[in-house]
Amino acid sequence: MYDVITVGSNTVDIFVYTDKTRTFSIKTLDDEERYIAFPIGSKLIIDELDFYTGGGGTNTAVCLSRLGLKTGYLGKVGKDIQGSQILEKLKKEKVDFLGVRGSDENEKSGYSVILDSLEKRRTILTYKGINNFVFYDEIDIEKIKADWFCMTSMMGQSFKTLEKIANYASENNIKVLFNPSNYLCEKGTDYLEDIIGNTNVLVLNDEESDLLVGRKGKFKKLKSLKEMGPEIVVITAGSEQVYCLDDRDNHFILYPPETRVVEATGAGDAFAATFLAGLIRKGDTEYALKLAAINSQSILKYRGAKKKLLTYDEAVEKMSQIEIKIEKKE
Repeated sequence: MYDVITVGSNTVDIFVYTDKTRTFSIKTLDDEERYIAFPIGSKLIIDELDFYTGGGGTNTAVCLSRLGLKTGYLGKVGKDIQGSQILEKLKKEKVDFLGVRGSDENEKSGYSVILDSLEKRRTILTYKGINNFVFYDEIDIEKIKADWFCMTSMMGQSFKTLEKIANYASENNIKVLFNPSNYLCEKGTDYLEDIIGNTNVLVLNDEESDLLVGRKGKFKKLKSLKEMGPEIVVITAGSEQVYCLDDRDNHFILYPPETRVVEATGAGDAFAATFLAGLIRKGDTEYALKLAAINSQSILKYRGAKKKLLTYDEAVEKMSQIEIKIEKKE
């Protein structure tokens, strides 16, 4: 029996840094979008190049394991060097691999290329590869016994499997935290209703919440999202305030501590997983929010989605050292 089994993607992340990056904005009547740009036809020198393992499924798994929870990871890994690197990292972090290894060398592992901007806001180019081909009948159901499933975004055939896992959780009294991505939320509430309807805790960012329930005040969005099924809803917004509506209808506003941002990849995964760990350990929403803020802040200071994830003792110690403002409205 596991405390948590995470379900989601795995990748090798390549971080690319060059001072030749440019940014520009395009304004419309309603909005302004910013873009990263490179000169056409040029060969640019890369200043730094870093490789780490990533993907929402393994990022959350490592985070939960470091926080002291018995953790398994369910996903599909390629039969290639990259797949071996991903599995080695999970083993090193004491995460049990409960998924499937590809049998065909043409089934490639996932890749992400992270392009950094001058403002430290990155664009991610993602190749899903074998992550899109997790079939439900490949899963050893006897292995996935847990108190919680921590589910992140999956696409293609794997999304259908994600739906079936959410139903399995509901039928077997397994609680679910769901952390969807932008590309799932843009498909709308009807597309996600089977998963969100079986979700206990929904964590998503402000843009993703807009895609699901439209632009409105934060508390109105929280209420609309909660009406879809979850007991607890959390909306993050990068370095800005975090809003939460818990299972007792208490509203929370958390003001993240200021920090110097080096790289943001993985911060959302760290927040969601650490929030869940806080709920499991204390059953207290306010405590879970503060713990999540501390761990996600640690990720922002370094490159790599897993590099500076904290242990539980480290996170608790930092909580005692940093004042975190939080408002509660009953």
